[in-house]
Amino acid sequence: MNSLSLALTSGSLWLFFLSLAAGFALSVWTYRRTIPKTTPRRRNILIALRAFGLAFLLFVLFQPVLTLTKTSELSPRIALVLDNSKSMRLPQSGIDTSWSKNRKTAMTASIKNVITQDVLSNSEKLNTFSFSEQTEILSGKAPASFDALKADASVTDISSIFSYLQNEQKTKNIGAIVLYSDGAYTAGSNPIYSAEKLGVPVYAVGLGDSTEIRDVALSEIFTNEVATINVAQPVDITIHSVGSRSGDRVNVSLFAEGEKIGEEAISLKEGANDNTTSFSFIPKKEGVVKLTARVTSSDPSMDATEKNNLRIRYVNVLKNKFRIVLFAGSPSSDVSFIREYYEGRKEIEFISYVQKQGAEFYEGNPTADKVKDADLVILIGFPISSTSNEALALVRKLIAGESRPMLFIPSRTLDLDKLRVLEDAMPFSLKGAGASGNEMKVATALSPDKKDNPVFRAKSEQTSQTKWESLAPLIKTETHFAAKPESEVLAEATIQGVKLGEPLVISRTVGKSRQIAFTGYGLWQWKLTSFGRERAFASLSRKKDSTMSESALDVFLGNSTRWLVTHDDQKRVRIAPTRKLYDAGEKIEFAGQIYDESFIPFDGAIVTLKIMGASLSSPIELTLEPLTNGRYSAKLLQGLAAGDYTYSGEAKLDGKTLGSDGGRFNVGDYSPEFAEPRMRSDILRSLAEQTGGKFYTPETAGLLMNDIEASSNFHAKKIEEKKDYEGRNMWQLLILAVMFFSTEWFIRKRTGML
Repeated sequence: MNSLSLALTSGSLWLFFLSLAAGFALSVWTYRRTIPKTTPRRRNILIALRAFGLAFLLFVLFQPVLTLTKTSELSPRIALVLDNSKSMRLPQSGIDTSWSKNRKTAMTASIKNVITQDVLSNSEKLNTFSFSEQTEILSGKAPASFDALKADASVTDISSIFSYLQNEQKTKNIGAIVLYSDGAYTAGSNPIYSAEKLGVPVYAVGLGDSTEIRDVALSEIFTNEVATINVAQPVDITIHSVGSRSGDRVNVSLFAEGEKIGEEAISLKEGANDNTTSFSFIPKKEGVVKLTARVTSSDPSMDATEKNNLRIRYVNVLKNKFRIVLFAGSPSSDVSFIREYYEGRKEIEFISYVQKQGAEFYEGNPTADKVKDADLVILIGFPISSTSNEALALVRKLIAGESRPMLFIPSRTLDLDKLRVLEDAMPFSLKGAGASGNEMKVATALSPDKKDNPVFRAKSEQTSQTKWESLAPLIKTETHFAAKPESEVLAEATIQGVKLGEPLVISRTVGKSRQIAFTGYGLWQWKLTSFGRERAFASLSRKKDSTMSESALDVFLGNSTRWLVTHDDQKRVRIAPTRKLYDAGEKIEFAGQIYDESFIPFDGAIVTLKIMGASLSSPIELTLEPLTNGRYSAKLLQGLAAGDYTYSGEAKLDGKTLGSDGGRFNVGDYSPEFAEPRMRSDILRSLAEQTGGKFYTPETAGLLMNDIEASSNFHAKKIEEKKDYEGRNMWQLLILAVMFFSTEWFIRKRTGML
């Protein structure tokens, strides 16, 4: 069904039609009598020329918009989405890994039983897609198109389904999504949020066994991403065991560049448990070091698969010690506890200046020579009213003039007027003229999209948000802080669960400088409460062993220090693989970013890359293809054999080197697809429940099509396509008006009319 509508950009519609009528009437009235007289045919031509000329001119003046609306009714169709990741090679149930009993075979068999052939082969009723790292449409008619499923992809991004179908929904009426998967996503965001946003019911068919079978898996290797030469760094390894019996033992080993640095035998607890052990890693050389953790068992019946018995981490080892300078307005518990943390670390040179009642400092007045080469500046309750202009100027030079990283913690005696001198180097702005000294206790609420931020990363990623938000409250005055536009609010202040609309922790990256600022104080309490009340006071002990947990203050200071002092050196040339871990033979993609001196994306460079590794007799050389906005890309479609590889790349312009970059990646040692062999029925159930669909297993999926057809969401819908024809953009109308008036004038002149 088509329809036309008219609207005006300038003026009202009734005035437009009145003007059209008046223009036509004027044209007729003008030629009611002519001197000399003319023929009726010529009079009609002249009337028409003037009327059309005036009409076109009115169209230009009133700028009408003619809208053509095409309405069509689309029948609902089903989006059949199939998991094409490597986990589809895992057994459908038990530990039988034969090809005839894996998840891919169970999936295709279930589809043929559940969905009739007339629906499968009709592209107007059903479209088939596959997903792994991204979602793609399967060409050809189902079930013949299932032959394209190889179950060889190394990652699973379920959220990509809903992003892809968002575009499909613009021209198609997708009334239901039938999802076949084990629910274990290894890339992308949580798919539940993406599915809710799309708003199409998901009918999820779970593949695999949701009950954990007897197995031993290395579930996590946790260590700092940055280390220092000759400074011991803990490496925590978590072993997940299921179906363990009394007396079961496994060996856990840690390797650095293939050299064993530790091994420990662990006695497993009965049932399903997480078993944690810790090793000490002492780096000996600068650069990127590969750490490999491995778990082995002497009894094969304990381990359903060996494919999840290894984990890899890369650690960036630095050679220099960090120099940290602290300025405090007065002695306080925050100063004491933070000083104790830094003074006990060999990799840190710590200098503190704590102000007395007047302008003097207990350690003597700071000078530019004493604080030069500072890697981090910490301000605690600084400045105060008695802070000298010289000391304030010195701090301003460090954090504003030299862009040193900074950690800021306020106090009750903080002088806001003097703080404004440093405000341009802070991640916040001060709102209002000042604040009273009234204090209140506020709790920490991590921003939803910042819960995985490295500053708040705890050893157990799944519970880190709960841990931080359950810590002792901080103290905040009525000073109002506002995060600057380029800053990020990591946490907000709350009272009894109610957000105050005030940031509590703010971070900012500007050029080479990084900053973290608190708007509350009393962080020393985090040392006492820790992450586990039963271990809280153990963390205060001078004696440390692998069973003791760090306090929340220690974790925060460690995380924030590494984030603040470790930066990318603002490289103008950045080249890296899209992932650190690949499967053997898998396509490997490299991405490059090139910037000019002002860090504006730069096009036109020649970007080359060399890949080296033990399995290569000679380096592989690639040239990155230019994209847009300073981005470059290259793909190694044939992949590489299993092993460790290094790469180095450089960018040139007219023979001049702009910069270089390099690093490491691994092929074949570990695949995240086998990390968790069980079906994640919890994720699939949530996808179904949150979107109005249902969850099935291949055994219970017989009613799937009946449920879809009975759903109120599975119905035809009307789609309107509108196309606007705007008079203001039709300059041709003005030309036509001139042509009609010119023709009228020419005829009048030729006939001698007055």
